Amino acid sequence: MSEIRLEGLRHVYSRGTPFEKVAIDHIDLTIPQGQLVVILGHTGSGKSTLVQHLNGLLSPTEGRVLLDGEDIHRSKEALRQTRFQVGLVFQYPEYQLFGETVRADIAYGPGNMGLTGAELDEHIRAGADFAGVDEALFDDSPLDLSGGQKRRVAIAGVLAMEPEVLILDEPTAGLDPAGCQDILRNIRRYRDERGATVLLISHDMNIAARMADRIVVMNHGTLAYDGTPREVFSHAAELQAMGLDIPASTAVAMRLREMGFDIPGDICTAAQLVEAIKRCKGGAVC
Repeated sequence: MSEIRLEGLRHVYSRGTPFEKVAIDHIDLTIPQGQLVVILGHTGSGKSTLVQHLNGLLSPTEGRVLLDGEDIHRSKEALRQTRFQVGLVFQYPEYQLFGETVRADIAYGPGNMGLTGAELDEHIRAGADFAGVDEALFDDSPLDLSGGQKRRVAIAGVLAMEPEVLILDEPTAGLDPAGCQDILRNIRRYRDERGATVLLISHDMNIAARMADRIVVMNHGTLAYDGTPREVFSHAAELQAMGLDIPASTAVAMRLREMGFDIPGDICTAAQLVEAIKRCKGGAVC
């Protein structure tokens, strides 16, 4: 399986022109196999630019991207292989569906890997299963599906390649709560069953608090925080100063501390908040 390491990663758009913009600036980051990492940051903080380096869609202006210790840009063949190992699902991926049928759309990626026949069919079915796509839809046009079904088909096309690293940019954007929960449940199941690394860009702090093994916070192209959810959300005031939201449970905990309750400063989930309230002793009456 795959460890990702970024060494001094820097990317400058429109370099050498009046429109030059530093999008990410000297990022050092190691992501071990199997972690579920949520990447947070305000719009324009560099999140999407960062993840597009991980499968070589963007090349660094400076620095290196290493997959299992090897520079992904060392050769054209290495870069091609990286794109099969590191699957990237863009925001609103349903707008990129183009196959005549659901099966054809899911088959596109594994077909490019050279898979045919029974092996290709196995990958298509596995990708559909992990994404929650009913095989009864295989012969339908993806354009006739609902928004949530289209999202699942687009994700299935990436999962059908069985990537060792799965990157998703706002995979629940625009979905209803039930659709969000289904997508997140499927992502976690893929990670758990395949041992894959998952990087998830999200603006939903409650998702980050519940799902992440680790949270990375980007701010103006730099790495602001990197740690467990409890470690990162213990900096709630600083995150708010960056223009970010905080989990609902963190906000409630902050208010309770202001009222005199003895509540820890690293609360980020409802379960943690309930337990802390049960245990609190000082200040106000519990």
